Amino acid sequence: MSETYAERLAQGNPQAAAFQLGQIIEAVDTARAAAEETKPKVWHFASTADARAAADQEQVADGDVVVVESERAVGFVVVIGPVAITEQHGAFDAYSKLGKPAREYCKGVYTPSAERAEQVAIELGYKLADPSAAQTARIAAGLPIAFETPRMLIEPADVLHAFGARLNVVDTGVRINPATSQGEWWVLVEGATEEDQRRTYRGQWAFAVPVATAAWDVVTVERVLPAPSA
Repeated sequence: MSETYAERLAQGNPQAAAFQLGQIIEAVDTARAAAEETKPKVWHFASTADARAAADQEQVADGDVVVVESERAVGFVVVIGPVAITEQHGAFDAYSKLGKPAREYCKGVYTPSAERAEQVAIELGYKLADPSAAQTARIAAGLPIAFETPRMLIEPADVLHAFGARLNVVDTGVRINPATSQGEWWVLVEGATEEDQRRTYRGQWAFAVPVATAAWDVVTVERVLPAPSA
């Protein structure tokens, strides 16, 4: 097996190898510090009016993220004006004023700001103004998203929207109903929250649908999807 350059250097001059390692560590630390420095800063304010005034007075920089929890609003500063990425915007400019998705605005220069603002909003449980961005942000954060799927493609661990409730899917499959000799799709579920259990049943319960119906039926589920590869 051939030796690496570092191994040969360590054998010939341990002090030089230690010095080189120190330089590598310093370079990595410097790169990390520089990356942190370029990230948009996140500022919290008591009101959206206060945040707008701070941006107008250049107390927060272009591209910084502004958060107002009392109004459930999160946005980022465009020059000196905050633009909300949440549905709630208060004194911020509404997201629609950008005229295009935030990642495409100004040739994408505000993409890091939009991504950071979306991350903060998702963590706080706020609804984003752009449904597509909300889905992307939730996938990136490893959170479930709601989408429509054929009933027979429901998987265990999905959350099924049915009977006016959200139901955790415990198991599912296909069987022959002995009473009718017909195939049926079945699912074992449990209310996702206490409120969902009050609306349906307190414990686990099952229901079935004829395969002929389940084959074309489309339902809404929530599922954690894998993040797309870079």
